[in-house]
Amino acid sequence: MNAFAKLGLEVSLVITAGVIREAFRERAAVSHPDGGGDEAEFTALREAREVLESPAKRLREWLRVKAVETAPRGTIAGELVDFFQKVAETGAEAETAIQSADVAQSALAKGMAEVRQMGAREKVKNLLSEIEVGIAAREERFPAIEKGESDAATALRDLVFLEKWRGAMRSLYGRLM
Repeated sequence: MNAFAKLGLEVSLVITAGVIREAFRERAAVSHPDGGGDEAEFTALREAREVLESPAKRLREWLRVKAVETAPRGTIAGELVDFFQKVAETGAEAETAIQSADVAQSALAKGMAEVRQMGAREKVKNLLSEIEVGIAAREERFPAIEKGESDAATALRDLVFLEKWRGAMRSLYGRLM
């Protein structure tokens, strides 16, 4: 499936979320099963939207559609190697806070656990902001990647890690609420 073609969009890395939403909305209006459309077609539209909404998946799809070969293995940006330590530490701290709240029995223990969770929640929130900045920085390279002036393979690997960490931190944040 070509996600760009499925939504009637030009094959480009530089697409706004609004353009993706509007293209989906237009196509879904005729494909939605409640309106007489085909369930399989609507599912394919949803999958195409999900691919294009994710910078990593969009880049991977763009590379596939353009038949650009990239090495499946390689390095990530040096700052992400260091950043991983922060992700691991924040995740461990959040898990500890969640566990302490789960086992707290007395009012005092529950109060202390709540304070620990609030601190962990703030750290996770700040880390999520940093991850979003990292994703946006890689997306800013998309025009250069389309021109062949920037390394698509490294950007893809970086985005895959950043999006994975974002998902993990969002999950932890939800559990800390």
